[in-house]
Parts: sequence; C-alpha cells; structure tokens
Amino acid sequence: MAMIRRTRQRRAVLDVLEANDRPLTPGELHELARGHDPRIGLRTVYRHVRQLVAEGRLIGVDYPGQPRRYELVSPGGGQAHFICRICSRVFPLEIEVPVINPPNPPGFVIEGEEVIFYGRCNNPACRRASAPRRRPQSRSDSSKARSG
Repeated sequence: MAMIRRTRQRRAVLDVLEANDRPLTPGELHELARGHDPRIGLRTVYRHVRQLVAEGRLIGVDYPGQPRRYELVSPGGGQAHFICRICSRVFPLEIEVPVINPPNPPGFVIEGEEVIFYGRCNNPACRRASAPRRRPQSRSDSSKARSG
C-alpha cells in the first residue's frame, strides 16, 4: 500500500471540505483551497480528490444535470441532499435516510441510492428569484372548489 503524504495542499483540500456545509466541485474546492495555499493548482486538487476517494474518506455526489461534487463520507452512511433550482448549489440535509432494499431486477446491480429535495436556498438572490407562478383561479374555478 502506498504511503499517504501529508502535504499542506492535502491539508488545504481537507480543511475546505471540513469547513463547508455542502458538497463541492473540484473547481470550487480549488478556488477555496487557494485561500489556504495560494500556490495550489487545479491538477493537485484533482489528485487529492482521487486519493481521498480511493481512501474512502470522500464520496462523489452525482445528480442529473449537475457536475460531480465531493463531500466527506458521513458516518451514518446515506446522505440526503437539497439542490437549489436557482444557483444549482447542493447542500446536505441532516435527516435520517430510510434504508430501502428493493429487489434487483434480473441482470441488474444496484450500486447506490440518492434522496434529493429541490427548491430555493437561503441565498438572498435565490430567495428573491421568481417562484413558479400558479394560474390564477377564475370565479368559476373557486366556486367549483367550494361546492366540490
């Protein structure tokens, strides 16, 4: 087994992951790690991400239409996430994820599961963004609802 080098770049990547409350893309990791070590390169961040995944300390978070993000492995196992529909940031949710053991369809291998919630995050710009508009009720619609 290869020896793990404990460099200041590795420490910068881990510090950023520990300090942030959400999964991060390698680009976000790089940008934030530069606050700890201005000389850290994007390739170095990718290398440390690969090593941390191989060590089982980091997990990739994949959602349709989203770039892969990484977060530290949570001690309890599965992790639910919230995705902001405005800024596309992903946040972990501190909720218990139920264990579901569905039967494998013949010839299939289930490799994991994801629990996703969508909405708008607490960023002021996202909160101000227009929510999907509902069709206003006409008088006939509202009278049907009352009499129905």
